[in-house]
Amino acid sequence: EALAVVQQKENTLQKHNLQSLGKDYLDFLLSKRDFEKAAQLCVKILSKNKDSWEEQVYKFAKIKQLKAIAPYIPRENPVLDPAIYEMVLLEFLLSDAERFLQLVRDWPSHLYKVQTVINALLDRLDRDRGNTYLMRALGDLYSYERQFDKALSIYLRLKHKDVFQLIHKHNLFGSISDKIVQLMEFDKEQAVSMLLDNMEKVPMEKVVNQLDKTPEYLFTYLDRIFQKDPHMAEKYHGKQVKLYAEYAPKKLLPFLKSSTHYPLQMALEECEMRNLIPEQVFLLGRMGNVKQALKLITEKLQDVNRAIEFCKDHNEPELWEDLIQSSLDKPFFIKVLLHNIGTHVDPIILIDKIQEGMEIEGLRDSLVKILQDYHLQISLREGCKKILVVDSFNLLDRLIKTQRKGIAVSSKYNLVV
Repeated sequence: EALAVVQQKENTLQKHNLQSLGKDYLDFLLSKRDFEKAAQLCVKILSKNKDSWEEQVYKFAKIKQLKAIAPYIPRENPVLDPAIYEMVLLEFLLSDAERFLQLVRDWPSHLYKVQTVINALLDRLDRDRGNTYLMRALGDLYSYERQFDKALSIYLRLKHKDVFQLIHKHNLFGSISDKIVQLMEFDKEQAVSMLLDNMEKVPMEKVVNQLDKTPEYLFTYLDRIFQKDPHMAEKYHGKQVKLYAEYAPKKLLPFLKSSTHYPLQMALEECEMRNLIPEQVFLLGRMGNVKQALKLITEKLQDVNRAIEFCKDHNEPELWEDLIQSSLDKPFFIKVLLHNIGTHVDPIILIDKIQEGMEIEGLRDSLVKILQDYHLQISLREGCKKILVVDSFNLLDRLIKTQRKGIAVSSKYNLVV
């Protein structure tokens, strides 16, 4: 009640004032152990008086109640002596790691000597190495001191969500050359995107050397590079064959077709080891072993359509002969061949070799198709012949007219015609 009166009539009072009466009241509350109320009243009673604040904080410290007053300690106007803030931080450091972290983040770092707090925190961590709150606080304190390398190491260990932001903000690319595996373990996609966007700062060779012992991460990195520019990492295409075969077999064939910078024999052995038949067919074809490739298609894949396309691509008579020979005991193969080879091979060769008595579903339709294809070819040839004859006559006519034209000669030669 007296405080209320003082607040209303402070200008007319001579003996009492708000601070003197307020401090007496604070002492009374502390003696009654009403620490929370006393701490709240400090804001009103002590106002902007720096000395009074410091005196009161020491009183709370003496009775081990710094936790009660900590939320109300001013951070500006007035700013107290750094020792006050350090004393409060040390109290929470020893007894409440979570609140300590909160204060480190809430209080501006200029209020206290950061290195002093770091030293105390390191000593505390020696006895409690697994405390994540303390580790996060240490990372923040190192950032305040601009010791970003140390902060980065801690953020990576804790898998802190702001680690990539820290690297970009403070240009720490020179500090991550030995931490690439940790970055990939934390967030593989985000790490690869960052590395690709900053290849001039983190060279590809360094990344590959770092990731060489973690093939899955190396695969992710080189795959993204290949998607960005197929020619950028050509010297690592040999590695990529093994990586695709191991981690993304479906991507291997498009890769083999897109690149020429890998050892063919090594790639073939890798595909044989994993029984990747389409990839083997492609590699054998590129190596010139087309007969073996065709054999794989007919025996392993048993895909007559693919076999026909393969023969069309290479257009070698011996291949067609091999395909026909391998199809003689497969009625379905014979049917498809009769439908498709008429424009490339004389179908009589195949028909003559069909065993008597073999049942071939749709044989009549296939034979009709062959005859239709034959008549179509005859029509095309006749049409081409007519066009050729007309063109020949037109050109001959132009030649005759050209030869009949007169030739202008100069009179200075005194020629007599």
